[in-house]
Amino acid sequence: MIKATDLVRPLMPFPELLDRENALRKALAEQVQTRTMSLLERNIQIQKLHSQLLDEERSRLSAATADGSKPQLAVTQWRQSNGESCGRLGGDSGACY
Repeated sequence: MIKATDLVRPLMPFPELLDRENALRKALAEQVQTRTMSLLERNIQIQKLHSQLLDEERSRLSAATADGSKPQLAVTQWRQSNGESCGRLGGDSGACY
């Protein structure tokens, strides 16, 4: 997943937000592998951070001058990923990363 998001990073208005998500993703993957955390718990943590990052992005974008351009499809897909349903058992795995 981290390698896949490397393609999106240059398209992001604030790539450091994606870096923060990927850092957590890597740390949680290690915990899942060592069985100190369940996959469901990992999904909940990713969803929470993803939501916080989207809020931060919105805040930054509203403070910046709007140029009227539309975001790239990959950026839109990242924004829509890891919704609240990802933290539930049997969540929408098609959009949970």
